[in-house]
Amino acid sequence: MDIAFFSQLAFYGGVCLGLVGSALGLSIAFQAAIGIGEKKFFSVVPLVVLPSTQGIYSLLGGILKKDAFASNPSIGALLLWVGIVCFVSAIYQGKVCVAGVRAMGEGRNTLGNAIVAAVMPETYAVFAFVCLFLL
Repeated sequence: MDIAFFSQLAFYGGVCLGLVGSALGLSIAFQAAIGIGEKKFFSVVPLVVLPSTQGIYSLLGGILKKDAFASNPSIGALLLWVGIVCFVSAIYQGKVCVAGVRAMGEGRNTLGNAIVAAVMPETYAVFAFVCLFLL
């Protein structure tokens, strides 16, 4: 096997990790939303869809860097790191969303606070995405 194989594996693996992390974060958050009841479900949807953005970052990074990857295979390693950061931050963002859903289920009007708290893990995915273009 040559270096090109591992570079491609890292490149597409990074995209995949971000998408899988989003799927896991969404499933964690939506499990709590389903438990909140039919009347309150749609009030928490803006909160529980937040983990989907990490998949968007890794997918967009792969799309935007695909041409550059052809001439510089080391971009694959960078995209792998972006994917790892997106994977982890999406899962933990989903867990923060659960806390927000739980608070709203108890009757507290905390949607704004919950969204602010849930965006905090995402900032690191944004930093990783920005690094993809700065490095």
